[in-house]
Amino acid sequence: MLLDALSRHLEGLAAERGGVLGVLPGLVADDSPGWIPAADLLREPYEGLLALVDETAARWNAPRHVAAALLWKTYGYWHTMPMVLGWALHRRVPLMRLEDTLVRPSAAGVTVAASRLTVAVLPGDPAAGATTGTSTGTSTGTTAETPVETIVGTSVETSVGASATAVTTAVGGTTAGTMVETVPEPFGTVVVPDLAAAIRAAILDGQRPFVRALSAVARVGERTLWGSTAEAVAHPLLALGPYAEAARLLEEIGPPVAGLLAPDGDGYRRRTCCLWITLPDAEPCSSCCVPAARIP
Repeated sequence: MLLDALSRHLEGLAAERGGVLGVLPGLVADDSPGWIPAADLLREPYEGLLALVDETAARWNAPRHVAAALLWKTYGYWHTMPMVLGWALHRRVPLMRLEDTLVRPSAAGVTVAASRLTVAVLPGDPAAGATTGTSTGTSTGTTAETPVETIVGTSVETSVGASATAVTTAVGGTTAGTMVETVPEPFGTVVVPDLAAAIRAAILDGQRPFVRALSAVARVGERTLWGSTAEAVAHPLLALGPYAEAARLLEEIGPPVAGLLAPDGDGYRRRTCCLWITLPDAEPCSSCCVPAARIP
């Protein structure tokens, strides 16, 4: 399967955490109840989003702006983790579009999943030009010339539970229609020249609307929130290699996450605060910028 290595890695993380993981190892939502379309949380007056903020506030006895920052630290981490781990493990990046993202409260704070996914691959990947989840040999990918900024908004995915789906394929600049009898897996592929740029496009599509909404309704700074996304890029990668690899990926992704972490020993520290330290009797995070800022 296209994302076997990533799924196995996430299953291992779930086992280490006693089953508490904020993203499904298979990434695609199961049929259990409680899933909320992420896009619904962004409909004004943001009642669903504020309900999650207030749940977080009650859990930690936190003011609303702090709760918003902590909620985002959780949501942003689980949304980002599969992309950066896919990049690190086998250079296959699952892109979870906002319109396809689902969320529900959980023991991890929130759990995210997708109704369908596009997996970004490089031109030399064996999956480039190969249909995922179908029995034919046609491609659901776009050509490498597809602008990265438009990848997340394309419709190359195969949809959940689809049958007799018409797949239109771009191969070598030509377009061919192929009739597929069944689509057992909700995955499609898109061939890109730059995976970091694909991650950036996915972050802007799937996270920027949340960052702007939380900043507006809870009066928490956008840079503070993007600092948590930057940490979500780096933290999962430290278990796989040196921080230099995470730093390189952050720079390749660029704004809004580049420049928000600084090297610190074998790891990093944040240049923004997640606001956890503002809670009564809270110990600073290992990456907290506050203790560093107090050193003369």
